[in-house]
Amino acid sequence: MNKNILLAISSGLLLGLPFCIPSLFFLIFFAWIPLLWLEEKTINHHNPYLLFNYTFLSFLIWNTLAYWWVGEAQIVGLLFILLINSLLLALIFWLVSRTRKSLRISILFPFLIIWLGFEYFATWWDLAWPWLNLGNAFASSPKWIQWYDITGTRGGSLWIILINYSLFKIYRESTGFQYSRIVISILLIALPLLWSSIRMNNNEESFGSKSFALIQPNLNPYTEKFVAENEERFFADFLKTADSICSAQHPDFLFGPETTILQSIDESNPNQSIYYAQLLDLKKKYPNTSILLGVHSNIGSKSFNSALFLTDTTIPQFYHKTKLVPLFERVPFDKYLRFLKDCSIEIGGYKGTYSNENDIDYFSSDSLAIIPVVCFESIFGDYCAQRVPTIAGFQCMITNDGWWKSTPGYQHHFNFSRIRAIESRREYIRVANNGISAHISAKGTIIAKTSWWKRSVLTGKVNLLKEHTFYSQHGDYIGRVCLFIASLLLIFVKIRVTTQSKTKR
Repeated sequence: MNKNILLAISSGLLLGLPFCIPSLFFLIFFAWIPLLWLEEKTINHHNPYLLFNYTFLSFLIWNTLAYWWVGEAQIVGLLFILLINSLLLALIFWLVSRTRKSLRISILFPFLIIWLGFEYFATWWDLAWPWLNLGNAFASSPKWIQWYDITGTRGGSLWIILINYSLFKIYRESTGFQYSRIVISILLIALPLLWSSIRMNNNEESFGSKSFALIQPNLNPYTEKFVAENEERFFADFLKTADSICSAQHPDFLFGPETTILQSIDESNPNQSIYYAQLLDLKKKYPNTSILLGVHSNIGSKSFNSALFLTDTTIPQFYHKTKLVPLFERVPFDKYLRFLKDCSIEIGGYKGTYSNENDIDYFSSDSLAIIPVVCFESIFGDYCAQRVPTIAGFQCMITNDGWWKSTPGYQHHFNFSRIRAIESRREYIRVANNGISAHISAKGTIIAKTSWWKRSVLTGKVNLLKEHTFYSQHGDYIGRVCLFIASLLLIFVKIRVTTQSKTKR
C-alpha cells in the first residue's frame, strides 16, 4: 500500500479512537504526527490537491469512528454529517498547508490560527457540529483539564496541536538530537497537568445547598416515548412518582428530562394544556418544591423545545433550546432557503422543526440561578459558560440520549457535561430520559449517577456556588481571536497568490 495512504489512515485512527474509546484519549497527542509528515512530503507536489485527498481519507476515518452511532437513529443524517464534516476539515488543513507554503513559514502558526479559528466558527454557524473539537478528547479525564475554567476546550485544542508539533519536530530531527526540544515537549505536557493537580485540591466556596430529586423515566424513544396515545399514561406515571418523592422527601427541586410533556403548551395561556394543569396541581400540593422539566411549547406559530420552570404557581418560566441539532431539529440556512423550513429529518418516528429564539439565560428562584441546558447545547462550552451569572446557583441539563442505544454516543454526551461543570465551576445536575442522569461536581467528578437504560430516581444535595470563572466572563476568547486573525491571514494569502500569478503572466 502507498506509504502516504498509510500515513493518512494512521492519523485517522489516532484521531478517531479517543472519541470512540474514551480511555484511549492520550492517543490524541500523537494523532497529527502522520499528517504533519504527509504535509511535509506533499508540499511541493505538482498536484496541489493531493494533500486534500489524503486528509479527506483521514478525516473520514476520524468522523466515522467518532459518531458512527448516529446511524442507529438516522442513516441518511449520518452520511450527510460524515461527508460534510470530512470535506470541511480536509479543506481547513489544506488551507493551512497552502498558507504556510505561500508565506514560506513553519506550519505551526497557520495550523494553530486557522484550525482553532475554524473550531470556533463551527460552534455558531447553521451547520454547527463541534463534537470533534480537539479539546473534547479529554472529556472522560477531568483531572487533566482543570484549567479549562480559564481556556475552555479551545485551550485543549491548542495544547494538543502544540504537543503534536513538538513531538513531530523531535521525530523529524532525530539525526540532530536536540535536548531543548525534549525539554519543551516535557514542559508542554507537564505544566498544564501540574496546574490541574493543584486546582483539583482547591475547594470552591459554597453558599449553601439545596435538596433535589430527579426522575429518569426510561421510555424507549423509538417504541414508547413519542407515541401520542402513550403520553397521558406516561405523564400520569411521572406525576405518581413525583408525588411519592415529594411527599416523602420534600425536595427543594424536582427535575424531569427533556420533552416530559410532548403536547405543546401555549406560553401565552399555559392553563389550556391539561398536562400543565396537572403539573400545576402538583406544584400547589408541594409549594416549597420548584419543578424543572422539558416540554414542547409555542408562541403563536413558533414552536420550541423548551425547559419549563415552576417556582411559584402564577408565572411559569420558559427557556427555549437555542442550539438546535442541524437537520434533525432545524434545517440549516432556513432563513435563506425558506422552502426547506419544514424538511427536518425524521428520527425514530419523531420530527421537529423549532425556532431558536430565546430571551432568558437562566431561571431565577430565591436569589439563585439555575442555568438550563437542553441536550445538544451541552456541546457548546462558550454558549453555556457565558450564561452563568455572578449569583450563586448550579447548572441543570435535560436530555433524552436514548436515540443512540447502547453505543459510545450516550457516553460521550455524558462526559461533555463534566467539561461544562469545570468551565463554569458550577455543580451540574444531569436529567436524562434513558441516558445517564447524574450529579456532577464543579471539578467534573461524578458525585452520583444512575444506570444506563434503567428507570431510576436520584436524590441528593446540590451545592450553590458563586465563582465566576475567567472563561465564564470572557467566553471563547481564544477562538474569537484565532478566527479574526485567520480571516485576515487567508485574505492576505489570497491577494498574495493572485498578485504573484498576475506577475508571472
